[in-house]
Amino acid sequence: MEQSSHAPAAHKKHTSPWLVFGVLAVLTLIEVGVSFIPGWVKNPLLLAISLSKAALVALYYMHLRYDKPIYSIIFIAPALFGVLLAVFLLGSG
Repeated sequence: MEQSSHAPAAHKKHTSPWLVFGVLAVLTLIEVGVSFIPGWVKNPLLLAISLSKAALVALYYMHLRYDKPIYSIIFIAPALFGVLLAVFLLGSG
């Protein structure tokens, strides 16, 4: 029996680039709002939001989301390490 090239396992659900754009726009508006928060909590929040936006761009617009999972891990692991390093260095001062 011949298998069709349109097997269900071959189909991957792709997220609309407009949905990702909308999420990025909302995160940008949240960033603008957070920038007016006084105190020490502003910088970690801005860092977390900007890393989230960078991850979305890399995963969806650079198509890492649809490649092997190891590529996403290679991108995200150093970013998490950088955040932890910054938290520990800022906390020790």
